[in-house]
Amino acid sequence: MPPKAPVKKPAPKAAVKPAAKGGAGAKPAAGKAAPAKKGAPPAKGKAANATTKGAATEAPKKKVWTKEDDAARKIQTKIRQYLAKKVLQKKKQEKKDYEELMEKLEKEAFVKMVKMEQEQYEKERQQQEEERRRKAEERKRIKRMLEAAFEGDKDEVLTVLKEVADLDNKNGIGNDVIGRGLRQKHELAIVECEDANNNTPLSEAASGGNVDTIKLLLERGADVNSRGQFDRTPLYRAAFAGHLEACEVLLQHGADPRLYANDGSTPESIASIAPIVELLGSWDISQTENILVKLETEKEKRAEIERQRKAAETSKIEEQIKEAEKEYDIAQKTLNKEYCEMNKRITEHDKAVTEGFAKTDITLQMIHDSEADVEVAKINCEKAREKLAQLKLKLREKEKEGMAEEDLPGIKVNIKELDDVLLRDVGNKIKESGKWPLLIDPSSQAATFLRYRDTNYLNALNPAQMEPEKVRLAVLGSVRYGKSLVLDMMEVDMFDTVSDRFDEVHKGLMNMIMDKSLLKDEAYTCLLRKGDPQEYDKNKFIENRVQNFKFVIITKNPLPPAELLERTYAIRIHINTM
Repeated sequence: MPPKAPVKKPAPKAAVKPAAKGGAGAKPAAGKAAPAKKGAPPAKGKAANATTKGAATEAPKKKVWTKEDDAARKIQTKIRQYLAKKVLQKKKQEKKDYEELMEKLEKEAFVKMVKMEQEQYEKERQQQEEERRRKAEERKRIKRMLEAAFEGDKDEVLTVLKEVADLDNKNGIGNDVIGRGLRQKHELAIVECEDANNNTPLSEAASGGNVDTIKLLLERGADVNSRGQFDRTPLYRAAFAGHLEACEVLLQHGADPRLYANDGSTPESIASIAPIVELLGSWDISQTENILVKLETEKEKRAEIERQRKAAETSKIEEQIKEAEKEYDIAQKTLNKEYCEMNKRITEHDKAVTEGFAKTDITLQMIHDSEADVEVAKINCEKAREKLAQLKLKLREKEKEGMAEEDLPGIKVNIKELDDVLLRDVGNKIKESGKWPLLIDPSSQAATFLRYRDTNYLNALNPAQMEPEKVRLAVLGSVRYGKSLVLDMMEVDMFDTVSDRFDEVHKGLMNMIMDKSLLKDEAYTCLLRKGDPQEYDKNKFIENRVQNFKFVIITKNPLPPAELLERTYAIRIHINTM
């Protein structure tokens, strides 16, 4: 059976939309296209839709400035003016407070400085007063000792000696090597004291014929052959005064009857009584010589004790210097650390300000605290440096103490001979040494002499004269004109510091000067700079003049550092006092 044909469903009818309100004249709803008029071409695509949409959007209304807006603007202006005024007042107050604080600090600093000066003056006055009192007491003891010796007052002599020992005890002098040496030195000083005529207590006792006092003084180390006024010995004065027993005691203790006075007379020739003449004439000189050998041995023992004392004191000071150097090194490191900490705080504060951190007063206070720590570290560092400098000075004084003039470094030259020895180099001694001269002159007369000669003079303690440019021109001018370059270090050992300043001009400049390589192969041209005066043109340097260059170092320190002495030709200036 054939299949049935499909039944077709009827198409749905289009829904009829109700007409818009308002009838045929009503406008189409927003967003919907108006019906096209008959005969008009239909709008195409998006352009038609956009045109339709734009036409439907209303233009924005212009804002009208009202009285309320004007009032708000005025209120804001007044508020800003008020706030600015408050900020200005705050700034002015801060400035005023700062100025008042600075004025207060300046006054306090001035008062403190005056107080410190007064305290320093008072301290110096007390020290001077104490020194005057000590010297006055010492003069009184010397006078008492001399009078007691002449009068034969043995008890008074012992009293004076006891006072010296008690004074050592009071000053805390012990019985170690240093203490024993000091006690011996102080006792011997009073036993060997002199009057205005250079007469000792033993000489006075001999003149007075006081045998017991003579024996006591000899036991305490008095020099039996000391020379007083007119080179007269104790034996001479005893013989002249006619004290036979005193002459016998003196001879038995090593008095030498052969010693002449400055008029050529001997004890025997001026003896006032015959027994003394006979005693001196018959005295066996061999006994005197044997006794003198023993006395020399005793002197050597005392000298050895003195050397041990000095060595022990020097060793003690050297140990103190080592400790002071450690303290100074620690103080310098602490100061460096505090500086780093302060810079760190400053960086943190700047960062906080940049990032808008609200409480910058905290970081600012930390900076102030760091600055205070830096100042404390500076003070401690300066104290440590001063302590080290004083100990080094003490060591130099100790090394110089008791040193004979011939033991001091350098060849001895009279100030009047300085022109021949230094500038003209008569005999070519300086030239042959291959070193530059070092003048050791505590009197400063050599510095004055050279300052007013045709030299370039640099004071190492004057910062203005040690500026790198000043140093460069001084060296360059001395080389250019063949003059002497004089470096005066005064009493301070600062050759290393000066070398550093010279090296700021040119690396290794001081070594080039010291080994004279600066004068070879035009090495001095390393000092020339662009913009130098025409006189320093390279072609203006004449070899003969260059070779006349001299470098002279002056120091007031009698004992310069060994390293400096090794590198220089030392000349010790001698001043005639007669």
